[in-house]
Amino acid sequence: MKIFKLIGELKKYIFIMMFFSVIHVFCELYLPDLMSDIVDIGISNSDTNFIMKKAIIMLVVAVICLLANIIVVYSTSKFANNYGYKIRKALYNKINSFSKREIDMFGASTLITRSTNNVSNITSTFSFGLRLMIFAPIMGIGAAVMGYKTAPNLAHIVVIAVIILMIALILIFTTVFPKFELMQKLLDKLNASSREILSGLRVIKAFDKEDYFKKKFNKVNTDNMKLNIFLNKILYLIQPLMILVVNIATIVIVWVSTGYLELGTLEIGAMMAFIQYMATVLLSFLMLLVIILNIPRVLVSFRRINEILNVEPSIENKGKIKLTSLESIEFKNVYFKYDKAEDYILKDISFRVEKGQKIGIIGSSGSGKTTIINLLLRHIDVTEGQILINGIDIKEYDIETLRNIFAYTPQKTLLFKGSIYENLAFDAKIPNNVLDKVVKEAEIKDFVNQNTEGYDYKVEQSAANLSGGQKQRMSIARALLSGGECLLFDDSFSAVDYITDKKIRDTIRKDYNDKMVILVTQRVGTIKDSDNIIVIDEGKIESIGNYKCLEKSSKVFKEFISSQKREVL
Repeated sequence: MKIFKLIGELKKYIFIMMFFSVIHVFCELYLPDLMSDIVDIGISNSDTNFIMKKAIIMLVVAVICLLANIIVVYSTSKFANNYGYKIRKALYNKINSFSKREIDMFGASTLITRSTNNVSNITSTFSFGLRLMIFAPIMGIGAAVMGYKTAPNLAHIVVIAVIILMIALILIFTTVFPKFELMQKLLDKLNASSREILSGLRVIKAFDKEDYFKKKFNKVNTDNMKLNIFLNKILYLIQPLMILVVNIATIVIVWVSTGYLELGTLEIGAMMAFIQYMATVLLSFLMLLVIILNIPRVLVSFRRINEILNVEPSIENKGKIKLTSLESIEFKNVYFKYDKAEDYILKDISFRVEKGQKIGIIGSSGSGKTTIINLLLRHIDVTEGQILINGIDIKEYDIETLRNIFAYTPQKTLLFKGSIYENLAFDAKIPNNVLDKVVKEAEIKDFVNQNTEGYDYKVEQSAANLSGGQKQRMSIARALLSGGECLLFDDSFSAVDYITDKKIRDTIRKDYNDKMVILVTQRVGTIKDSDNIIVIDEGKIESIGNYKCLEKSSKVFKEFISSQKREVL
């Protein structure tokens, strides 16, 4: 499993833990022996000096035991939390390398669950489990040896108690094991249901469907609750079962020991020490079984995380060429369809764009316009055909430099919680005069100036405190700041009024005339002044030409003009 390779240099904490666990066990096992000597020798003979001497030794051993335990706990914590950090980092990097295909294959809800809940399961189990896994066997074996050495005639009682515990706990284990996988799947469903409701809250309220979604959520939530209650009921049987067995075993030991005490073959101190050793053996056994009972949960988490780490992204960055400038983009007989889909989304798409050209792409919803943009950014790869940049296949370029060449404004505007400055600049240090110029070009300057905070104005989560037009203009400003040589606008003016739309486009034509511009839209007015317009209909290029040409020759384009006559004028 790739997940185990992440341990790396963290192995040193395991060795530290093992070394000090042995010291801790030695001290724990030595204490009952010292106590036995105090009772059988010191108290029996009223030897105060002997008692004081053994008491001082017990105190020293107890301090060493405490220090060893502190180091064990510290090293366990360091290992568990650093390992969790490395797993989350590996997951983050892997998910970021995924294309749309891999994201759709897993689904957002399960990716969130695996990156949070499953990692937490591993770290929480390791934080206490790894220490117990090392400590319990050493302690159990040591206590068994010391117990047998102290009172061999009573050893069979401990064996019987262990067998009873084993049978009971195996039954519990076989009952809960299959349920952990189901619990994780229910958690995925609960996460997916919550995300669905939160993202569609306005629509749910608008159609008055609160009761329907409440029932839908309650079903998943109730299933999750019932399963967790069932698992907890079963697992919480362990502690009372353990206490019952230990107490019964103690009563049996005391009862059996009376005969040996009368015969003089067993001392009271030895009996007391044996009871402690017996309790230690059973406690060690219980600790080991608690770990075993947590193994199903951890194994499920390991497997789910490893599934992500083992996935090889369909978009591989094998290109060696660094793209530093952009002269031309050419689509040559490009076909594309999604996995398991019967029909092609794009069919025989061929066109060429030169540096400095402004191209418009228009078509109805679902015609494949955004797919063309995703192919350019290599979020997906062509099924057939080629995309050439500067005459070289797009796959030959390093993905990072390829994407840096584009200034992209997505169809769905995404702004992050934080200030306007943080949303525009990200981590770059951009002077205010450069910011002022770009926000003016994107027609968002008035909004910035109206706020007393200026660029420090806080954008709420999902930009809930901004209008649709403000979001799009912010997104356009962010794209212009990126400095890409090709401006990609994917339906980026749909929420902007026509006057503002024209102002932004006029500014782009004037100030960015040396850059390539590809503008995807359903609004004829937005691409009216483009050098060339590509009309997409059902995944095919219906026609290519400028506005005047298409106004006469393209049936689909005429329909767009007819439906938007007022806006076009």
